[in-house]
Amino acid sequence: MTLRVDLVPNPPYPQPVLLADVFYGSAVGLLLAGGARAVWVAKSVRAARILAEEGGLLLGEEEGLPPEGFHQGLSLQTLGRLRLEGQTCVLLSRDLAASLEQMPVGSALAYFRNARHAVQYALAKQITTVVAAAQALEPSLANTVAAGFIAKRLHQSLEQPNALQEGARLAISLLKSFPDPQESLVQSELGQRLLKAGQSEELALGSLVSVEDKVPRLCQVRVLEAQRYGLSKDRYGFCFQAG
Repeated sequence: MTLRVDLVPNPPYPQPVLLADVFYGSAVGLLLAGGARAVWVAKSVRAARILAEEGGLLLGEEEGLPPEGFHQGLSLQTLGRLRLEGQTCVLLSRDLAASLEQMPVGSALAYFRNARHAVQYALAKQITTVVAAAQALEPSLANTVAAGFIAKRLHQSLEQPNALQEGARLAISLLKSFPDPQESLVQSELGQRLLKAGQSEELALGSLVSVEDKVPRLCQVRVLEAQRYGLSKDRYGFCFQAG
């Protein structure tokens, strides 16, 4: 059994994976923890609005502000206070949606906040591939460190003798440079933007380790056909529920 870590998505993935995403994964997890029945992830504002047509709370930001008609942004501090029993949420995230496009149903989101339960989910489902979500198609420092963090604990928990692929070795080795997970968030591109906006509390919340028992599981992928919905090309909606 070999443990694999991809520093950016590198499909095809014939079997479910853990997708490490510190900021947007935490947002999905907090919505599910707040009682949301399901959370859809969309790549564009138009796709998000289509997914919310049958009723759904629109959440997302463009240049730091919610687009017109959206109910709220993506502050972890604010999302953690929402009570959403039985509601459906639609979350705008181009980067997360792009990373999800080649992920099979049954894959799950992993991040610092749900690390322990994500590892338990992987063990139960025999998942041995961890993928760091990309940022604008480039490797993400925060997500790579999170992938290494998860992979190290998964490697330690596997009962059978196993090997580490090169990507896993690299991601786990990167952890030595960041004994405090928050520092990897601080040095990331998104983290720098949050700091400049005076939102350092977002970094603190995103770096908390194993404080959450929700593992967002990809349970459905919806194709939004360009011709039917007046889109420039086909889009996808990705539905998560608590695993």
